[in-house]
Amino acid sequence: MKKLLFIFNVLCSVSLLSQNILVSEDFEGNSLPTGWTITTNATDGGWNMGTAQSLESDWWSIADHGNIIGTNDDDCDCDKSMDYLITPPLDLSNSIAAALQFESYYDGAEFQGNTEVATLEYSLDNGASWTIISTIEGTEDGAWDLQSFDLSSLSGNANVLLGFHYDDVGGWMFGWAIDDVIIFEPEGLDLALTSAAIPSNVNVPAIIPVEGEVSNLGAETITSFDLSWDIGGGMSYNTSFTNLSIPSLGTYSFTHPDNLEIFNSGQTALQLTVSNVNGLPQDDNASNDVFSMTIQALEYGTIIDGGIERDYIYYHPSSAPENCPLVFVCHGYTGTAQGIMNYSGFNQLADEYGFAVCYPQGTQDGGGNTFFNVGYDFQNNETVDDVAFLQNLNTYFQNTYSLAADKVFCTGMSNGGDLCYMLACQASETFRAVAPVAGMIMQNIMDDCTPSNEVSILEIHGTNDNVTYFGGDPTNQDGWGAYPSIPATMNFFNSMFDLTLQNSENLPNTDPNDGSIVLSEKYGAENSCTEVWLYTVQGGGHDWPGAYGNMDIEASREAWLFFQQLCAPITDITEITSSSSKEVLRILDLMGREVKKNTKGLVLYQYSDGSSERIFVNPY
Repeated sequence: MKKLLFIFNVLCSVSLLSQNILVSEDFEGNSLPTGWTITTNATDGGWNMGTAQSLESDWWSIADHGNIIGTNDDDCDCDKSMDYLITPPLDLSNSIAAALQFESYYDGAEFQGNTEVATLEYSLDNGASWTIISTIEGTEDGAWDLQSFDLSSLSGNANVLLGFHYDDVGGWMFGWAIDDVIIFEPEGLDLALTSAAIPSNVNVPAIIPVEGEVSNLGAETITSFDLSWDIGGGMSYNTSFTNLSIPSLGTYSFTHPDNLEIFNSGQTALQLTVSNVNGLPQDDNASNDVFSMTIQALEYGTIIDGGIERDYIYYHPSSAPENCPLVFVCHGYTGTAQGIMNYSGFNQLADEYGFAVCYPQGTQDGGGNTFFNVGYDFQNNETVDDVAFLQNLNTYFQNTYSLAADKVFCTGMSNGGDLCYMLACQASETFRAVAPVAGMIMQNIMDDCTPSNEVSILEIHGTNDNVTYFGGDPTNQDGWGAYPSIPATMNFFNSMFDLTLQNSENLPNTDPNDGSIVLSEKYGAENSCTEVWLYTVQGGGHDWPGAYGNMDIEASREAWLFFQQLCAPITDITEITSSSSKEVLRILDLMGREVKKNTKGLVLYQYSDGSSERIFVNPY
């Protein structure tokens, strides 16, 4: 199974306001821009325009970048050996120098023995033949990367075509996306901060060299510049680079003498700035003198559990309050902790809402595939105890960090969702609630399910799931083992906890193009904190909504909001009194959308001390 790739946001603006622009295209329109052409053998049209969400697929996710253009072989799995995106003809007959810059999202990934190839090429005979300028280097960093190329060797030619060529080399590969193409003739004095060789995720404690690259986008030679970096708080680290000779369209790799040190988990916003270029207070284009990025500091840890070394990733936002909740997020069969951390976006939710999150890593089964042991029929010889693993992880975190022992939750995808049900039955003293996504409960686990405490459950499941059937597999036709249907699973827990249907509704169909809608059914009981919710994704597949598949909801956000609202007291709005110890940070409706203070009905108030409260605003 392919590995999901996600998403580290680099905020880099390289503007060319002072240059002679020959081509500038951001692909924000609804159709291929005038003068641009596509040649392809692919059945999907080759290069297509749209947003990252509309162009990505299950195993090739794309970081947001507004409207873009891309070719997706993962989705098509067709012949993409000749996918060319071609610029309008360029007249470089009177150019002394020219350059190309564009934003690229490309992994250069390998799958099943094949490696995808992306090249920049040129043609001087109207596309009859092509010559490679450069092969694009894949990064697999989940980020859009700025690419720069010197086109001066093509000066003097009157009819130049540039081609972005993607080749799937006959395999089922991923793809290439492009945005913000600029072709220009350099003028004046212009030094740009174009990249920083700094990891998006670091393991704390971390000492990080501040390294990167500047590019001379002007016509004048660069002989000196100053470089500073800061992470806020008023402290800035400055150094000077002198005795240089960076020619027009040349680059220079720098290393700042002061390292960045990060000791605590959380997000760090790093900003680099160039100044004093050639001794002048400012060059001709100040808009590209700053490079900003966000670094996530994580704990990539191990513990000895059951006699074996087990891995995990732990993220504790620096903004989280004392005694904050802890959410475990478990990957699917063949998946990884890193993968589900990337596509679920739970770190961003942890920053937003103030909770800690742990991504446990499964072990390998006899076939070499990563898994959590829930007793699949074909894994009947596996002995690893993953329930004990998560409980021991929780004990370690509770003893090490400021966490709330009564607010421990778990969510997971597929096999990780199956583990959630196992935890609900066998570790109810630890886990207050679980939120399986595309998960199921093995029949033998259900038969022996006698939890000491009631555990609230949110299941998100597609009716067209072709891996974990919505209708179940009670006779074990697929070999995973017998398991009941999703409605039967909900009925089992509702009967056990004596819950009845409280609310049923179709959630807003915010993305009519995703081929699915979401039906919400919420079960509860008077004077009980226990709730069982089912989000049925009508037409949905084996997906994590919000990352891929259904886009009407975000499974991660829905899971957290479900956890957060459990047992929150329901108060009439007239009973709220002002308090100097806390303030209202935001008010959310039951869909997780921020609303105004006077919104009628049941809403969730979130306070500055990390607490929350369900408020009923009388509509009459």
